[in-house]
Amino acid sequence: MLDPIPDLEFHAGLHRYRFKGRWLPFSVSRVTNKTSPEQAAQFERTKHIWAPRGNDVHGFCEAMLTGQELPDTDYDEWTKALQDCWLLRDSEPLAVEYRLCDARKGVGGSFDFLLRSPNGKVILGDLKTVGNETAVDRRKPAKAQLGGYLAMLIDHHPTLTVDGCYTVVVGPGRCRLIQSEPDECLMAWVDAWDAFKLTELPF
Repeated sequence: MLDPIPDLEFHAGLHRYRFKGRWLPFSVSRVTNKTSPEQAAQFERTKHIWAPRGNDVHGFCEAMLTGQELPDTDYDEWTKALQDCWLLRDSEPLAVEYRLCDARKGVGGSFDFLLRSPNGKVILGDLKTVGNETAVDRRKPAKAQLGGYLAMLIDHHPTLTVDGCYTVVVGPGRCRLIQSEPDECLMAWVDAWDAFKLTELPF
């Protein structure tokens, strides 16, 4: 398992990161999730639906990968699909819910899992939960988000080689794996950061 990054703290109540005593103003998800005011309002209206589902299914995935007792949830169709997913079921966990940062950019983030697959490949992954089977097919890969985590992994663990990136999309009764190349994820992160700088940074 990867050692934690020294002096990096995550304050769950605030959903904020602090590195060496300094608050980091941004998160990977804020940089990569560009939304219109209408989309933001829709997310807020439906938060009572997707937030509990996401929290419970992510918690179940973490327990599954770390060998803890599996929690009871109201989302059995989702958790059963996770248990049937070969990547999660058959791989060795190297890091789960791992905290990262880029102090120069003022960005913090946490990836869902880093695995060694059955064929020995190191896989960086992000888990996305959706509400129905149609949404499983519609969900796009989280390339920019994975690229942000990958860039910070390279900074903090330069001897580690990531061979592939996966977006794991889980819905009721079905799990879909979307594979992306590490280089395309890194480029998507660069593009997302450049666009974020233009609209969000005061300098």
